[in-house]
Amino acid sequence: MALRHTSPVSSGERWQVVLHNDDVNSFMLVHHILRTVCGHDDAQARAKAVEIHHAGRSVVGEYDSADAEALTVRLVRLGLRATFGRA
Repeated sequence: MALRHTSPVSSGERWQVVLHNDDVNSFMLVHHILRTVCGHDDAQARAKAVEIHHAGRSVVGEYDSADAEALTVRLVRLGLRATFGRA
């Protein structure tokens, strides 16, 4: 189940989920996870995967704190290097 790209926030505080480049996961795997887990369409997922590859990181979305933490944990469990922090 993919999380919505943006979630309603009661406190108004936003948290960013960031994927980082690594030497383990393939471009195709990252693209697939961006589509199936993060809910990006094909073009968004491809653009984010390219950004991760070239810039070393990319913000994959902004969420409330609970959703950002849950998504980050899910991405890490899938073997990706992911972090989250205040937007």
